[in-house]
Amino acid sequence: MTASAGNLGMSAGVVRALSVDDFEERKAELEAVSNDITQQVFEYWKQNPDLSVEIDLDKTTVEQPNGQQAVASHLEIRVRDRRHGFTNNFSARSTGFQWFFSFLAAFSAFENYPHGVVVLLDEPGLSLHGRAQADFLRFINERLAPVAQVIYTTHSPFMVETARLDRVRIVEDRGPETGAVVTDEVLSVTDDSLFPLQAALGYDIAQNLFVGPANLLVEGTSDYTYLSLISDFLKEAGRTHLDARWRILPAGGATSIPAFVALIGTSLQATVLIDSTPAGVAKLKTLTNKGLLSPKRLLLTDAFSDGVKDSDIEDLFSPGDYIKLYNAAFGTKIKVNDLNGSDRIIARITRATGVPFTEHGRPADALLRKRDTLLPGLSETTMSRFEQLFTAINSTLA
Repeated sequence: MTASAGNLGMSAGVVRALSVDDFEERKAELEAVSNDITQQVFEYWKQNPDLSVEIDLDKTTVEQPNGQQAVASHLEIRVRDRRHGFTNNFSARSTGFQWFFSFLAAFSAFENYPHGVVVLLDEPGLSLHGRAQADFLRFINERLAPVAQVIYTTHSPFMVETARLDRVRIVEDRGPETGAVVTDEVLSVTDDSLFPLQAALGYDIAQNLFVGPANLLVEGTSDYTYLSLISDFLKEAGRTHLDARWRILPAGGATSIPAFVALIGTSLQATVLIDSTPAGVAKLKTLTNKGLLSPKRLLLTDAFSDGVKDSDIEDLFSPGDYIKLYNAAFGTKIKVNDLNGSDRIIARITRATGVPFTEHGRPADALLRKRDTLLPGLSETTMSRFEQLFTAINSTLA
């Protein structure tokens, strides 16, 4: 393995241009290349942090056609294991490490490519451990994708990013007349085609969530925070709260919820709480029409926000209550009188500040950090709306 090393960091061609006798200069150049390659490769290879790459120049004797001998130089790549205190040849390392190193060496060249490229990869990373495949995906997202269009095929669940299911397209062969079909509609494919997505989602849930038979799917972590904190507060007050059997699962965005429902809804009987604005509502209603989600298990915030059209979960708070959370989060002093209109509270705040409001998580975080002072101050209007919501959610339990 010598040719592709030049693509990472400093060019190997620079090293070969140096005189073999200029030891100090040559050694400094080789060490600089070694350090650069080590830094770049092990930024992404997290399976063994005790490794480093060492490049040296070796000599071989070559027979010339005239019968004379000549000395030729070549690069020797070795890998040092600091934990065990030895080095071995690059070819003696695992197949996965060799593939990972070679890929980064070859494809990092596209970072400075003079024009746009499309990188097509067929089943990349098959020799990699599952966690190493995640490292490989991080390299694609951070280094390749910003400068090149990357398209890859895979059967590995570890190569499916569950937080970015909107990027996934399923390809399946539908016979000689139709041929191969590419679709983003997971409901229209066979179980075999769907399996990698099911495996990826199942692994992600198993690693990050406590999944039980009663699962409440919400869009994001702010929804999780509001529901958990206010339910606990109402429970302590002896009022209506979420049943203890519920497991609240943030799906990472409205666009991911339909895929979550399609993949786990039929077996785990998920209930969905979703804001009334996102495009995902239409797809979720399609799921109910197909019998994959019971209509009573699809709850929209409009039903609990006292007439606010196209509402968000923030609209379950009275305007005065939510402004308190907003001010606590951003250090502002906005008053209810500063808000014009009767539409979504997020839209009213945007008009009042002149800045689009996108940081939904910060008011939720303020409520989490200051729960002892903010929760007792919530109005009866807010408490009653959440009680109505909890009653509706609990009624969907089997």
